[in-house]
Amino acid sequence: MFWKVAQVGLLSCGKFQKLSVVARFPCWNHSQNAVLQPFSSRVAASYSQKRSQKSPPIDNSQDVTAVFPTLNIGSPADSSIFKSKDLSKIETRWYKYPKIYMTLSKWYLTLFVAMTADAGYCLAPVVFDQQVFLFATVGTVLCSCAANTFNQIIEVEYDGLMDRTKNRPLVRSIITPLHATMFAVSSGVVGVSCLYYGEYINKRYRHIIDIHYFDVGVNGLTAALGLANILLYAGIYTPMKRRHWFNTWAGSIVGAIPPIMGWTAATGSLDAGAFILAGILYCWQFPHFFALAWRRKNDYARGNYHMLPLSHPQATKHVAVGHSLALCGLSLAAPLTGITSWAFVALSAPFNAWLMTESIKFHRKGNSSSASKLYKCSLYYILAVSFAMVLDRKVIMKAKKKWKEEHSS
Repeated sequence: MFWKVAQVGLLSCGKFQKLSVVARFPCWNHSQNAVLQPFSSRVAASYSQKRSQKSPPIDNSQDVTAVFPTLNIGSPADSSIFKSKDLSKIETRWYKYPKIYMTLSKWYLTLFVAMTADAGYCLAPVVFDQQVFLFATVGTVLCSCAANTFNQIIEVEYDGLMDRTKNRPLVRSIITPLHATMFAVSSGVVGVSCLYYGEYINKRYRHIIDIHYFDVGVNGLTAALGLANILLYAGIYTPMKRRHWFNTWAGSIVGAIPPIMGWTAATGSLDAGAFILAGILYCWQFPHFFALAWRRKNDYARGNYHMLPLSHPQATKHVAVGHSLALCGLSLAAPLTGITSWAFVALSAPFNAWLMTESIKFHRKGNSSSASKLYKCSLYYILAVSFAMVLDRKVIMKAKKKWKEEHSS
């Protein structure tokens, strides 16, 4: 990962612009199709075709391996980032940078990450601390910004080949890779510092300066999780996307860590309750992402990403149904850990049934329509289940406890 970041940083200064793709990326070998081993030889051969031919529309409901020869895949060098004559002379007006930073950070994904971390904090059995909550939220947001920006720096050549990502700032050359790298590093350093700030101050200066303001921040465990998530997302998940379809499992771990960070920010320790919402988020990502990837198989193929729906469409359906069933089991297990009451099982039951139904329909039909319905259902599911869990923890369980105290006395 760091070798790639250094390369694109030098590229922004006008260096290495005339190197071949193989020289820039030793792992990329078109002659041997080294990165395409999971696909059949017929599929691999189609990757070497030039992009001069126009690609006819492909029905996503079909097995992409059966129609892949009609799909023309381009080289990473075709990306618009390599068409810029001098990246060091890119000029962007200052008032456009906030929007550019938001795009680099994938603000919609970062917002979701912050919400799951906050949910993990609210589920913890501790008194709500506004200062710790604020530092945990800001630190998590900045760590997410860093990870997503590193992801775009590393994948800039491939993003230029995909319709979904071709308008990103680095692809359009409206910001230099060096500038993006500086933003990512700054976000990561400040984010991890926010998560570790309180523990560092308490250990080093608390006996000297007795000011309540310094008794803020989070703790070292949460900071370590934040740093680990940046490295896991940018250093393992991102390069794995072009090498093996198992990348989705690694990416799901990344998505499951933020609620654990919220829990550890509140409690300072890892308990069984921390893994309930994390487990739900882990399993939820499979029907959610595979439904999205199923509809965009052609786009992922153009970007040379190894996704399970491309090479193993039938296995994709099995995985989606299996993890939807696992979500039902996790909802039943939540009351056993004490993190929720049995009321949560009743609140989440309709949404579990809905997701299970759409997953089974997707398994039976396997077309773009069923994938689209599963994708939309998964969005409503995670919002509803997270809200139901917090509602049960903070409202229903407190009401039950208060009622028992009043009637016992």
